[in-house]
Amino acid sequence: MGVFSYKGIDGEGREVKGVIEAPTSSAAYSLLKKRGIYPYEIVEERESTKKTSSPLLSLFRRGKTPSNKELIVFLRTLSTLLAAGIPIVDAVESFAESEESKHLAVFFKKVASRLKEGEPLSKALEEAGIRDRIVLALIKSGEKSALLAENLNTAAELLERREELKGKLIQALIYPAILLTVAAGVVVFMLTVVIPKIVVIYRSAKLSLPTSTKVVIAVSNFLRDYYPFLLAFAVALLAGALLLARKKRKTFDRLKLKTPVIGKVILSIELQRFTETLSKLLASGLPLIEGIETAAETVKNAYVRQELLKTTEKVKRGSSLSQSLKETELFPQVALQLISAGERSGELPKMLEKASNYLKSEIEFKLQSLTSLLEPATMLILGVIIGFIVYALLLPIVSISTIKAF
Repeated sequence: MGVFSYKGIDGEGREVKGVIEAPTSSAAYSLLKKRGIYPYEIVEERESTKKTSSPLLSLFRRGKTPSNKELIVFLRTLSTLLAAGIPIVDAVESFAESEESKHLAVFFKKVASRLKEGEPLSKALEEAGIRDRIVLALIKSGEKSALLAENLNTAAELLERREELKGKLIQALIYPAILLTVAAGVVVFMLTVVIPKIVVIYRSAKLSLPTSTKVVIAVSNFLRDYYPFLLAFAVALLAGALLLARKKRKTFDRLKLKTPVIGKVILSIELQRFTETLSKLLASGLPLIEGIETAAETVKNAYVRQELLKTTEKVKRGSSLSQSLKETELFPQVALQLISAGERSGELPKMLEKASNYLKSEIEFKLQSLTSLLEPATMLILGVIIGFIVYALLLPIVSISTIKAF
């Protein structure tokens, strides 16, 4: 069964568009005519799971699957409908019928089509383009344990917390980023536009310039004369960094963790994501080893992910989770103590959640510290640079005034 998007004219002469399930385009045309719609365009929606020939093309195809926010709404609503006793195929089809966004309607139709063919929801979502292993693992676990509605809600909560943390990180960094951009723009403007005009005055007056003024003028001339080379160098530097990040991902990610202040924030975010996900997976009934492997997939830092995956071998050999995580030298002592207490009391999912909440509070504190540090530091650097430029430019003028006064 395929999914087709169509455009056509209804019985009242109005233009309509939407999606429809049918084995072939001819069958889709016949179904639409029975509904009183005369289609003039029918296009089959190709599988989003097929690999694209180019990474660039894959970026454009991402829009065919729901965003995290759209997925949260879908999972929460589907959980409510299933809890109310509505059959899963009917529930998913109701999304497709009421959805105005084309890419979402197509997505829901694909899921409904797979469900009708007898596929479980986790497999249907994966084939429709969902790649989040945690969401799929929670749904699969819910299908096995007959707790699908509860696990759908849990998956939505997990995605919601991720979005919340991402929002806080962006909010904390956006102001310093804007400030740095404006500061750089002001400095470049002064060096490339303001200073050359003032230099003309100095030359006409045949002034003897102090060293600081000569330095500023030299920097200005260098920027104006060699800006194509500077841009090329910046692009090459960026390309080199991206290449290093791709070829030596583990080394690059380990260096990021050693960055002052920011490195600790990155580590805390990765560990919080891991502990929260592992807590949800274990609470849903997933075995510990499988839970660790799946939760580690949420970690974006390659070095941290590799260290966490090493713990599975240690746990298989009989080591406790807390001891295995301690040997990674990544986790703070408080989090390890909470995990250890969970193992002793038999409430590991609950204590992992507490460890996650502790790490979350640490992230918020570190983000506040980072913001409060970056803002004054940026202002100070900007003030020193502009102050020096203004001082260097005014010094010859002050010298003239002093001489004339005598």
